[in-house]
Amino acid sequence: MLREPAVKVAARAMGLAVRQPARLDDKEVAAILALRPELLVWSAYGNKIPKALLAAVSGRALNVHASLLPRWRGAAPIAHAILAGDPETGVTLMEGTTELDAGPILAQTRTKIGDETKGELEERLAKLGGELLEREMPRYLAGKMVRRPQDQKQVTLAPKLEPRGGELDLARPAEELVRRVRAYTPDPGAFVTFRGQRIGVLRTTVVGGRGTDHGVFEIRNGTPHLAAGAGWLRLDQVKPAGKRAMSGADWARGLRDVRADERVPS
Repeated sequence: MLREPAVKVAARAMGLAVRQPARLDDKEVAAILALRPELLVWSAYGNKIPKALLAAVSGRALNVHASLLPRWRGAAPIAHAILAGDPETGVTLMEGTTELDAGPILAQTRTKIGDETKGELEERLAKLGGELLEREMPRYLAGKMVRRPQDQKQVTLAPKLEPRGGELDLARPAEELVRRVRAYTPDPGAFVTFRGQRIGVLRTTVVGGRGTDHGVFEIRNGTPHLAAGAGWLRLDQVKPAGKRAMSGADWARGLRDVRADERVPS
């Protein structure tokens, strides 16, 4: 269910003017300029900020980004941190510029990455980002913060995830596939194809087992397992097409005539 952003709700409660344009075209930029802004703040915006807006606030602009810049500039920093197996991530408060995620760093907050999905980590980082902004913005406005240029040699990019990249390639190691499931959950979604049906994969675990060809499908102790390029992948939670999310065991109970030669994809 879609909900109004908390900032929008708070602004309305304070009687402030609210605009929520689909994109910042010339008409919307003019409307914002008419409000005579003194500061710009944005997070997870994904588009360039027009020079006219930056000029109107004399460059006083703050960008909250969900990574430890210069690592993971771009639209999907949280997912790429998980995919890469990074042990930690965080939030960067930078001075906003016309170039995406390239402004000088003002402050950072670090946090360990657990066995969490992108959605779960996103919630944690959103809270950390709000706290960082609230703590540091007064110092920024008072001119008390040191600007640290980003090291261009350390820049890595985090492009938007492509939905087709959510299909699990069982030739890859099981540990890598677990990270892919976490990075693609809740969107755009990880999946396998079984008996011609798309099966969304929401939770997985790496487990041991005898070596065999990747893609072999087995039910062990009532729970479905897939042989990967190295190790086995236990399907802890799945979402068959058109159905609700369920445990892997519940899904397995609904399968009929599971053969010893069943494979994924199939």
